[in-house]
Amino acid sequence: MALERLAWCEISKSALKQNLAQIQNFVGGKTAIMAVVKANAYGHGAVEVSKTALDAGVKMLGVSSFVEAKQLREVGIKASIVILGFTPAENYMDIVNFDVTVTIRSLDVARALSTAARRENKTAKVWVKVDSGMHRLGLNPGEVLFFIKKLQDLPNLVVEGIFTHFADADNPNLDFAKKQLVSFQRVLAELEKEEIKIPVCSAANSAATFKLPGSHLDMVRIGIAMYGLKPVADFDCGLDLQPALTFKTEITQITEINKGESVGYGRGFFAKRPTMVATLAVGYGDGFRRGPKNWGEVLIRSQRVPLVGRVSMDQAAVDITDIRADIRRGEEVVLIGRGGDDQILAEEVADKLGTISYEVVSAISARVPRIYK
Repeated sequence: MALERLAWCEISKSALKQNLAQIQNFVGGKTAIMAVVKANAYGHGAVEVSKTALDAGVKMLGVSSFVEAKQLREVGIKASIVILGFTPAENYMDIVNFDVTVTIRSLDVARALSTAARRENKTAKVWVKVDSGMHRLGLNPGEVLFFIKKLQDLPNLVVEGIFTHFADADNPNLDFAKKQLVSFQRVLAELEKEEIKIPVCSAANSAATFKLPGSHLDMVRIGIAMYGLKPVADFDCGLDLQPALTFKTEITQITEINKGESVGYGRGFFAKRPTMVATLAVGYGDGFRRGPKNWGEVLIRSQRVPLVGRVSMDQAAVDITDIRADIRRGEEVVLIGRGGDDQILAEEVADKLGTISYEVVSAISARVPRIYK
C-alpha cells in the first residue's frame, strides 16, 4: 500500500484492547468505561480507535464537540456518544437528529434542545457537569438540584448522566481531588434525597481511576490510559499498560558534508567534522516539533542519532556519522516507539519539549497516515 506521506503512525489494536481489559478488570464489573476519543483519539485516529474500544466492551464514547461526534455517526457507529465540552446553540437540531448526548449548564440551552427534540419527535439526551473545583465548565454544586428539577419539567429531554472532573488527580498529594469528590458526592446525596435518579454518575478520569478508587461510581472516563500513556512521566498506575502508537518516517537522502558546512534553514548547524547527514521525510507539518525545543534525537537501527539544523515543515535532518552500519535511502526511522533494543516514549519526548504526552500524540497531524495492526 502506497502511503500518502513517508511519515506514518502504526496503531496497535491489540494494545488498545489489552489496556482496556486491564482497566475494566481493575475497576470491576459494576463500573462501566467511557472511551475518550476526542482530538482524533489523542492522535491515534478517532474512527478506528472507537470501533476497537467498542469491540473491547466500552459502553460510551466521549468527544469534545459535535463535529467529532458527527464523524463517528457518519461511519455507522451507533453507541452512545457524549459531548464533554461546550456546544454552541446552533448545533442543537443536529445533536438531536444525530442522537448525540450533550453536556449542558444553561436552562436556555436546555430549552433549545427540548424545542428541537419536540419538533423532530425525538428525545434530547443530556449530561450535567458539576464544577467541584476545576473552575472551567459546569454548575456550582449549590445550583445543581434546582437545575435538574427544571430539566425534569422540559418535554422530550432526559438527563442521562451527571459528572465532574478532577483538576489534579495525577498529583501525589490527593487532598484537593478528595475534596472535589466529597463535593460531588454531596450533590449526588442531595439528588438521592429528592428521589432523583440519574442513570450514570461519573467522576474519574484516567488518573483518578487508579489513584482514587472511591471515584469509580457508575462509569470511569478513560483517555490517556487507554492509549498506554501516562498523565505525567513518573505516574505509576500499577498496571502493565502498553503504548498503542508508534510514529515513524524514513530516510530520503544521505549527504556527506565537510567540516564547516551548514544544514537547514538559518544555517543553525555547522559541522565540526566530516558528517553524514540523513534527510528525514517528517517535519513540523506532521507534528514533529520545530521549536522552541525539538525531539533532540531519533532511532535508526536501535541507535539514537541527533537532529541537526532546524526542523522544517516537511523534512528534518540527523547526523548518522557514528552509525556502524550500511544506512541507505528508505531506512526506517523511529520517532516514538520501539526500534530494536531501544525505544523512545512519548513521555520522554514530552519532557524534552517541555510539555505532556497528551500534546505530543494529539499534535501528530491528520496528514500522517495511521496504519492499524
